[in-house]
Amino acid sequence: MNSPRLLDRHILDNGLSLEFWDLSRPLVGDRRFVCLEARIAIPIRAETLPPEFKAQADQVVEALGEEIIFSQRQERNFIAASKAPALLQDMQDRILALAPDYFGHADFAARFIRKKCAERQELQQWQRLDTRGDLT
Repeated sequence: MNSPRLLDRHILDNGLSLEFWDLSRPLVGDRRFVCLEARIAIPIRAETLPPEFKAQADQVVEALGEEIIFSQRQERNFIAASKAPALLQDMQDRILALAPDYFGHADFAARFIRKKCAERQELQQWQRLDTRGDLT
């Protein structure tokens, strides 16, 4: 399997860094699985936290860690090897078109942190409700 390869990095208006990773790999003959992953590392700091979480910054860091990663993949299967570079560039261009308004928005980090906290709370709630381990 091929190693992930960093294609490009863009600094967004909100100070976060958008990275593009090529996760493509050969399939059979001249065919490839083409995969582009966009990643944004979001540090858990006072300036990235939603306002309602600022008083609990230590608990948020304890729950999520010092950094969380937003990632989005675009994939295409069974692509001719000769067409793969142009397809990767097209995928990257489409994501970059969204970058200023969505990923570069001042509230992007706070909204993503809020979402991850909600997911963690939901998981903990389901774990409390799981009684399978109580059977003896």
